[in-house]
Formats: sequence, structure tokens, C-alpha cells
Amino acid sequence: MSTIDATWLDGSQTQSGLTDACAMAVGVTQISLIAKATDGFLVVQGSDAGRENFDDADISAIFVTFADTVAQYPLADTSTLRTAVLSALAGQWTASATMGASPFDETVEAPARLIFHVQIPGWGFEPARIKFKSEVPAGEFCGLAWLMLNGATCEPYSFELFASCAQAGEYDYSLFIKASQDAGNQSTRVIIDPKIKVIP
Repeated sequence: MSTIDATWLDGSQTQSGLTDACAMAVGVTQISLIAKATDGFLVVQGSDAGRENFDDADISAIFVTFADTVAQYPLADTSTLRTAVLSALAGQWTASATMGASPFDETVEAPARLIFHVQIPGWGFEPARIKFKSEVPAGEFCGLAWLMLNGATCEPYSFELFASCAQAGEYDYSLFIKASQDAGNQSTRVIIDPKIKVIP
């Protein structure tokens, strides 16, 4: 997989290799939910580890619960909003217990389906969605696509990526988000730089 090149900062260009088809069975589905609190970003992560595999209805319900909870606390700080969201989602997923240097850091185990979802008014992912800065073994990440739920696309708010987790490693990556204001008349690119830790 290529790393940084002339098109790397272009949010309209996907990174080579990420959209390739995957030749693996999915283990867990891991979801990262992104919102904005008064003092910064809120990112909460959970999965279907230890429970029935998520289907479209389960994921849709998680998104709805997340959106409703965020809407109920428009003036909350990150700590307050995190507590409210995790409480609301407690029966719907297995919350992640890992903590990284960045709230966007991911720890991935087993062959996994990774879902990223942003719930911020006027914000959505750019077509590139995600790119890796670290050198990544060929085939370690694949199947990048806009999330489909119940036959409908979730573009530009949700996408999926698959991780084979064939070997241990830590990979720096970036999320590409289009942030708009003034009813969409103004927009800018936001690049967020966390990392993914893979545990086979």
C-alpha cells in the first residue's frame, strides 16, 4: 500500500489499495462514533464482541441512540456527554475499554470490520475518508466503502474498512472530514491524525 505521495492531502482521492476487495471472514464489528462537545471532540467506541453479530438494524439503532443523546445535551462538555452516551448505549454494544493518546485511536483485535460515524451538523467525511501515513502490509486493510444500511447509503457520514489483523503493528492514519458552516456555503478540510493498533 502506498504511503504519502503528491495526492495524499487531497481529500477527494482514496489511498491505493484500501478499496480492494477483502479475502477474509469478519470477526467483530467495531464502531467509532464522533460528536462535538463544548470543550472538544467526543469519540466513543464499541463492538459486538461477546454478543450476537451486529446486523443493519443493530447498527441503525446505535446511530439513532447516539444522535438522540447528543441532541439532548447540546451544551455538555466531553466528560458529561461521554457519560450520557455510554449509559444510553450500554445495552446495545460492548463498550471499548482502551484509551489512547488521541480519542480517535483504535485498538483492533481479530479480523474486524471498522465503522466510523460522524454526528456533527454540517460535517461529513470526504471521499478519501481515511489514509495511512505508516507503511502498511499489503492486504492488512481493505474493503473501504461508504456504509450501507438497509439498502441505503450512509454517505458522507459513515464508512467501513476491514482489518485482517494478520500481524501485530501500530499504524498512523488520518481521517478526512469536510466541515461546513453558513448552510454549507463555507467549508474546509479537517484532517485528524490518530493511530490503529492491531492485535492478531
